[in-house]
Amino acid sequence: MRRAYSLLLICATPALLVYFWWRGRKDADYRLRWRERFGRQRVPAAFRGGVLLHCASVGEVIAARPLVERMLGDPRWSPLVLSCTTPTGSRMILDRYGDRVGHGYFPLDLPGATRRFLDHWRPRAVLLLERELWPNFLHHAQARGIPVALVNARLSVHSAAGYQRWRGLMEPALASLRLVCAEDAATAGRFRAMGVRADRIRITGNIKSDIRSDPALTEKIADVRRTLGARPVLTAGSTHAGEDEALLEAFRQHLATAPRTLLMLVPRHPERFDAVAALLRRSGLRFARRSLGEPLADGVQVLLGDSLGELMLWYGVSDASFVGGSLIERGGHNPLEVMCLRRPVIAGPHTANFGFIYAALENCHGLLPAVDAFGVFEQFRTVLQDREAAQRMAGRAYALYERLAGATERTLEALSTRAMSSDASHYVSTLPPATPSHGVVQDGHDTVWFDPQCFSNAGSHLFDPAWWRQHGTHRAAGTGRGGIHRVADARHRYLLRHYFRGGFMATISRDQFLAQAPADTRALREFALLAHLRKLGLPVPRACAARCTRHGIWYRADILVELIPDADDLAQLLAQRPIVVAQWTALGRAVRQLHDAGVYHSDLNCHNLMLDTRGKAWIVDFDKCGFQSGTDWKQANLARLLRSLRKELRLNPRLRWREDDWQHFIGGYKRKAG
Repeated sequence: MRRAYSLLLICATPALLVYFWWRGRKDADYRLRWRERFGRQRVPAAFRGGVLLHCASVGEVIAARPLVERMLGDPRWSPLVLSCTTPTGSRMILDRYGDRVGHGYFPLDLPGATRRFLDHWRPRAVLLLERELWPNFLHHAQARGIPVALVNARLSVHSAAGYQRWRGLMEPALASLRLVCAEDAATAGRFRAMGVRADRIRITGNIKSDIRSDPALTEKIADVRRTLGARPVLTAGSTHAGEDEALLEAFRQHLATAPRTLLMLVPRHPERFDAVAALLRRSGLRFARRSLGEPLADGVQVLLGDSLGELMLWYGVSDASFVGGSLIERGGHNPLEVMCLRRPVIAGPHTANFGFIYAALENCHGLLPAVDAFGVFEQFRTVLQDREAAQRMAGRAYALYERLAGATERTLEALSTRAMSSDASHYVSTLPPATPSHGVVQDGHDTVWFDPQCFSNAGSHLFDPAWWRQHGTHRAAGTGRGGIHRVADARHRYLLRHYFRGGFMATISRDQFLAQAPADTRALREFALLAHLRKLGLPVPRACAARCTRHGIWYRADILVELIPDADDLAQLLAQRPIVVAQWTALGRAVRQLHDAGVYHSDLNCHNLMLDTRGKAWIVDFDKCGFQSGTDWKQANLARLLRSLRKELRLNPRLRWREDDWQHFIGGYKRKAG
């Protein structure tokens, strides 16, 4: 399903680029930085390996402000990288945070773009805000072992129904999430229904409830209010097409009885500013545009709030505020910004996106509901007729806002303080970077990664058996396709393995693979995966060095891993003697550890399971392995291992293995490691 989705997205990319170019008529920045849309980022070294927080656009950047400020003050989250998808969001990030954060566009959800993006930034953790769930991005993050958490998560009934229609695509994506910090219990329930495990969901609230009006904003509100005198002011914030027209028509009728009223009209999307300005010109209403600095003279009836980041100013200036997206079937927007400023909240009938907050407002009598645009102005007249009652209502809404506070703290606690469990419900701060700390050597056409604890002087010579014959010890080892050598120096013993093709492709090219970025080559990916699994405490060998050699459009590859001392693979042991129940149990528990960490071993067989003389089980050979979402693959993985044992028995009838032994293995597998 994901491959079909990727193919459709690739086919749609030209149309998407035309759309960006068309959007550039009103915002020229849409025609810039297209390389970033395809994951080709220029990443400052200081921000590589950081925590990535993705906010789609301006609204999400504003919503994330309490979280970002807390993370910037805590070295555990350093360095912090903010991504977005729109020029307006980018400008707000750069204006508000400057060089305190790294920044780049989030890529299109194309397979190659998401891989490049992750390889360039190498985030050690990713936080997605609200509902930014992209199947390819989540797949490739999981394949690299990068934990992804969804924070401030929202999932309306309408959105959940959409995900259900594409369940085959979205369920694996959602299952890959390590943590979901849900806004409310209803959202948590919808994520559970979509396959997210209950133990990976926390109800933390909405981090917008931690926004506080700073003294500078309070002073600015007072200054603007003084210029308006006693004029009644209604702010209509975050409005959409269909609402603007209805509100302006209702406002024209309202002016007949209250001619001094000022309407602050703030469209939700910046690209609609010019369209709303044209609508105002056609309406005949006298208006001023904030972006042009036009004065709020007495004759102005509408202020078009076509600036960024000033919505709270207009909410604060008003006598009451209407929260948009609620007169049409959009689901409504967040009323918390109005509540925190102690202003009466007016909303239409469509509030499902923030159903929990609106329901709580109604329960505490802190909401003025309206059935249509005329109802909005009827409620506004109610506010003007009894200001004391309106202030009591706003006070009840503010008290609710205070009770909802603390979501940022709860979110950070959920992300950072839970101990890592054996079922791979890992917390963000406990996991290492996807690309481990390693040395890198560029030697001609060779790229070599190495573990500095194994080698202080690494290079291409480490992968030459002849060099080991002169400077250490060497002997050929193993069976199969060949290319395996046992080598040693004064400190360690190693297995040197050359990568060969298998199957039909081996008849075309025995050991050459189509060239790609070094980090995506088989050897360096196995090196990175093994280093990551070692940090998770899994029973795998240490990766000491890996090399890829570029030959035009092809590459060859080698890896050097530390030899597990005094260990034999399961097939060798069974050819000599039966193994005891405790050893079968140890093997089962080792595989369970791997599965609990979400690691799919693509070639789990009796030659890749090992036991040392102390009875400890090990798992080896992680070529083409990676992280996998869901659970169905685990049984298939076990079935593959069972088939390999049966095949070995057919090849060697004297093998000391019987079907009953498998039950001992499964007994160990069912015992979670503790």
